[in-house]
Amino acid sequence: MNQAIERSNGNGSEFSTASLERRIRLNQESGWGLEKGTKPQLNMLILYCQRHELLPGDDVTLYEGRPWITVDGRVKLLRRNHKDEYRGFTQRPLSADEKVEWGWSPKDIVVETTIRTVTYGDIKGYGRVSQAEKEGVSIQGVRHNPVARFQPVEMAMKRSLARAERFAFGTESLVDDEEVEDTARTVIEERSDPDLVAAQAARYDEIFSEPEEKPKPLSAEEQRKRDMAEFDRQRREEGLK
Repeated sequence: MNQAIERSNGNGSEFSTASLERRIRLNQESGWGLEKGTKPQLNMLILYCQRHELLPGDDVTLYEGRPWITVDGRVKLLRRNHKDEYRGFTQRPLSADEKVEWGWSPKDIVVETTIRTVTYGDIKGYGRVSQAEKEGVSIQGVRHNPVARFQPVEMAMKRSLARAERFAFGTESLVDDEEVEDTARTVIEERSDPDLVAAQAARYDEIFSEPEEKPKPLSAEEQRKRDMAEFDRQRREEGLK
């Protein structure tokens, strides 16, 4: 890789540009995830690693061309950023019964993380990789994370740790795009579940339907006239002509 970034943290530093370039080159030669990175993406990765003092490949890799912090990287940041409060963490997978109890599918991968803190005691967070996500099943509106497909357990661990970290230490903790995607994915999957949609529709009818015959829907022209009449009424109330 050509020298493209002049910034350095000092000769011989673990996070100097030259040192980080050597690590990236070794990672590429070993086929450990950075070999497909373009020159601009790798330059950005170097700057990101220098800013956060993380190592490429070990602590940060590339996901869709952007820096993506690994489980090891997140643990390193936990120890560094919250050293006065952080007292370690444990992780465990939820059993099938526990997943059902929490409303997840037994075939999902769900990891519970417990972070031990000085002030707040034990703080728990959960991370999930759905069955559809780990199998690469296409769902309209969902952009599946390839890491979750090929390394579903590590992804669930990372999501769980990230969520527990935010619960324990608040908004100063780093927030990953994966957490936003996970929330959106859950909503979209629920909306796409035909059984759930049918059950919700039946429940809606049970609560809100009137016993008498439902009125026939208005035609497009009738609806347009009604809307215009309502618009005129509101303008008159507001003293507009």
